[in-house]
Amino acid sequence: MVSSENSSTLEVTLKQSDDVPLLELAGRIVDSDVKKFQRKIDQLYKKAHPQIIVDVSSANYIDSHGLGTIVYYHTLMQREKRRLIILNTNLDKNSYLNKLFELTNLDKVLTIVSRLA
Repeated sequence: MVSSENSSTLEVTLKQSDDVPLLELAGRIVDSDVKKFQRKIDQLYKKAHPQIIVDVSSANYIDSHGLGTIVYYHTLMQREKRRLIILNTNLDKNSYLNKLFELTNLDKVLTIVSRLA
């Protein structure tokens, strides 16, 4: 039996940046793996943090479920005067994630930063 590739599995790691929770996503954010991301971000959301950072710098693919989760929590938090910040350290305008955010116009809706202040 051949083991599945790690690059196709989503890894979700919770870190702290100052007092702000930072959720690092690595790999592919697709299908059933999105549930891992949803569980973690929901736990953070329920703790009423004023800000949550989602680091997608190590993600190499996000499907519609993953984008939908990001938009959903962005909207929930915005209504409560809280902020969901997307961290993407890849400055290459032609990278997959930068193109995805641009083509979906999410670069105009979401708070996307290339580094933390």
